[in-house]
Amino acid sequence: MFNETAEQSVEMYPFGHCGSFQPTNEMMLKFYSFYKQATQGPCNIPRPGFWDPIGRYKWDAWSALGDMSKEEAMIAYVEEMKKVNLLTSGRYLLEQIFHELN
Repeated sequence: MFNETAEQSVEMYPFGHCGSFQPTNEMMLKFYSFYKQATQGPCNIPRPGFWDPIGRYKWDAWSALGDMSKEEAMIAYVEEMKKVNLLTSGRYLLEQIFHELN
């Protein structure tokens, strides 16, 4: 169910019109953690080892959500997507205006 909801939010708020927008690592970790929480529930796997820093960052982000419910995680995912859409829409409009002025 959440996979469909996540796909719908991406369709509603596509990154394709974002111009040069590149999500930060923090944004990507936030989306990752909400997705994992929504699809698998609270983090219950061991933390990756020292030689897997990316895995550790992902685990830390997911684990930090604690006992957040799947429903709360789904809502948080979509709300974050809306924030990114607002951010990118403004950036896209500025790029279009700049392009027209030059």
